[in-house]
Amino acid sequence: MATPFPRVPWCFLLLALTGCEPAVTQGPEAGFEAEVLGTSEADIRIANSLTTQELVLNAIAANHDANEALSTHSLESLFDPDVMVVGADSALIANQLHDPDAQRFMAYLVGCALGPGETLEWLNPFLPPGSQRSEWAGSAGLCPQWRTSAPLPDSACLKRVTACLLARNNGLGYRVELSMRGEIHEPLVPLDQPFALDAWTEPLDHVPGSPASLNSAAPCSSATVGSGRNCGWTMHSVGWCPAGQTVSVGAGGPTGGAAACPSGTPLGSSSGARMMLRVCRGIAGCDNTDGRLVANSEGCTSGSTYPLPSPATDPSVSATCPAQGGYFTVMTAPWNSAATGTANVAVSAGVQAPLSERGVYRVREGAFYGNLFGAQALRDEINVLVTTDKRGRYVITRPTDRQVKPIFNNLYACYDPGWVYGMAYATYRVCALPGTHEDCAATVTGPCWDASPDVRQCGKQDGPLLTGDGDFEDCKDTVGNHWLEPVTVFLNGACDLVDDAHRELCARWSEPPPPREGQGGVDGKTPVEPRKR
Repeated sequence: MATPFPRVPWCFLLLALTGCEPAVTQGPEAGFEAEVLGTSEADIRIANSLTTQELVLNAIAANHDANEALSTHSLESLFDPDVMVVGADSALIANQLHDPDAQRFMAYLVGCALGPGETLEWLNPFLPPGSQRSEWAGSAGLCPQWRTSAPLPDSACLKRVTACLLARNNGLGYRVELSMRGEIHEPLVPLDQPFALDAWTEPLDHVPGSPASLNSAAPCSSATVGSGRNCGWTMHSVGWCPAGQTVSVGAGGPTGGAAACPSGTPLGSSSGARMMLRVCRGIAGCDNTDGRLVANSEGCTSGSTYPLPSPATDPSVSATCPAQGGYFTVMTAPWNSAATGTANVAVSAGVQAPLSERGVYRVREGAFYGNLFGAQALRDEINVLVTTDKRGRYVITRPTDRQVKPIFNNLYACYDPGWVYGMAYATYRVCALPGTHEDCAATVTGPCWDASPDVRQCGKQDGPLLTGDGDFEDCKDTVGNHWLEPVTVFLNGACDLVDDAHRELCARWSEPPPPREGQGGVDGKTPVEPRKR
């Protein structure tokens, strides 16, 4: 989430929303299935997303003793081999890490708790002795003190991490980007404003609806020239294209793109090295062969081998927007992948670019809240075990029957009133079996907001610390308890998390308005912030 712009307090947090696999399979009459793992992890494929099964049936969160140990110790004392406190609790956690789902769960927990640039070291039992050191990376920074200090019982810290984890899974296994918004009510806790606004939203560097990274976002293995290459590109910015309007994006090339070559009015500029542009539809970057590609540009004289900026080689792209308008992304790259240059990108009048996080993520989905940590977190009859058999293989025993009640006692979600079928959509969102009420990660309480105070589940639909960010606050559970640490999720598209068989669930009473002036970093011919390569 690094941005060259100053951050506005208490607003947005952009994270990758991660998906869910199908529910656990049916098993023996006892209702639990023993899963036998080998002694090597090399042949186990771990999904590039946090699934509902990984969230609610992993051997740390869904084991009573391990869950309580996690919530009453610092993360370093349980995981970091350099400062680990040797004892029964750290030994238990080490044993439970033989479950790949537990490893995935911890990766996302650390991502929610620790901040950008922070890591937590741990020993991976599936790696050879002497080379087991691994690390999980922080991202959101919602509970950084957990690294060195045990959380207080029922702490706001644990509830923020819970809301983050719950928001980051869904029933489809989709990788979808989302904006998480909320407030922190602990003025004495020195958090570095984790709910902060990105004034500049970079394009996604993965293929939409897929865990696959974009080839063009990876460095080139050797020096490569030309705009047709699928490596060595930088994700630059996201913009909004007005309905039916012809727009131009340039880094020194003429306004109007190739049709205005060679003498059109320059738009933007390039410096340091010859630069190129690529424009794609949507909010993700694209490869040269992608159907979302609008155009590449390496200047008016594309066949030129001149390596420096010039009127003949500076790029620009012109395109006509769809009738309904839409998002587009800008990518930049030096013509020679081994060179370093700066693309000072500018857009034609009326275009909103670069867009802020508020301008890209406009569909309010709902709020997530609760606490999945502590002695009372799990239902009594749920306990995922890691044991060894007579051959020394680790055996993971999980419930196999479909669960009618949520695994955890205090996980909740409410839905934005903009959904036509709000209860159905929200249930679909939090359950591992879309279309059913089984194997659900949370209990859906109802609409987050309603004209009637008796119906609405939250006390506020726009928290006071930043007016206009649309965060639900002070949300109730099914027995009227109030939770003060909800996370409100905004999506780019209403159907981002709905498969083709359930498209009716993403119906909205109205579409959000297009991004407006002020939600983009610039409007008109002012160059946007340079990006170096």
